[in-house]
Amino acid sequence: MAKTEDIHLLCASNINYIMPLTVMLTSVVFNYNSDRVLHIYVLTSDIEVDAQTEIERVIGGIAHKNVRIIFHWSIVDLSLFETFFSQDGLEYMSPDTYSRLLAPRVLPADCEQVIYLDCDLVVLTDLALLNDAANPQFAVSAVSNVWYPYVSSISGSDPIVFNYAELGIPASNRYFQCGVLVINLKRWRERNVSERAFHYLAEHKHRVKFHDQGALNAVLFDDWFRLDQRWNQVSTALHSERWVAPAYSHAEWVSSKNHPFIVHYDGKDKPWNADFKRPRSSFFTRYLRMTPYSRRVDLSPATRLESAIGYRAYYALWRLKRGAVDLLQTALRPG
Repeated sequence: MAKTEDIHLLCASNINYIMPLTVMLTSVVFNYNSDRVLHIYVLTSDIEVDAQTEIERVIGGIAHKNVRIIFHWSIVDLSLFETFFSQDGLEYMSPDTYSRLLAPRVLPADCEQVIYLDCDLVVLTDLALLNDAANPQFAVSAVSNVWYPYVSSISGSDPIVFNYAELGIPASNRYFQCGVLVINLKRWRERNVSERAFHYLAEHKHRVKFHDQGALNAVLFDDWFRLDQRWNQVSTALHSERWVAPAYSHAEWVSSKNHPFIVHYDGKDKPWNADFKRPRSSFFTRYLRMTPYSRRVDLSPATRLESAIGYRAYYALWRLKRGAVDLLQTALRPG
């Protein structure tokens, strides 16, 4: 267990993601009960001082009485990423995603561990528990990817880490999801992880899948620790058929689906979109209601329904509808 005096949280956002950033931080602070100081580092390319102050005001109003929070804002020059940024068919992505690779430069030299969180997620438990679940023997602690469990898993026509064999990575090596990371900054710096990731991205710009996630899986294939799947529940929790042995067990799926610690809205479908229909949105709206954005977001009818009847009931209805559609398509298929 990696225990530190203070807890350090890193996230990256631009002006278009102020609302999700605020909701994510709201969920963190609402569930934070540790007596350790929580340092929040926000990397941004364009969030101005007035907006920063408003975010701090909102989050400060949610914190429990004895919780001490310190914000640290850093402006990122996105031109640093121009040489290798490619949307790779993911139009909802921006160059800001690479900002997490700047962690060693932004955080104090004496900071040895930091939690990185994407903004499109909510935290349902005390973040100090995640901090302490990390393994200090590895450069990063993360959750195994379910959709692509191995570096050799096929995405399109190529392996998810396209040159894994060339790099000498075993085909059975697991592939991790980068939306939730606990970074061992001391080891990260010693191994020049950011520099190696930047080099990999520049060299393979048009072949790397999922941006710096692809680079980090190539660079850290032998230096990451697998966390409990509940620390990064993604959309695959809705699909039991994706949890295939030997990579995953049925028990892991049930645990992740029913008892997540972090709910991550990966992909282009987000619960604040007016056409969102997938389950899990009620976790987001729970914390959205605590922010000034509650009345400004045009939630979808499906999201409003889940908020009314709950996640499990809505999930059951969603599965029933999907099953009926599958049966109808099978019945109408020629031959």
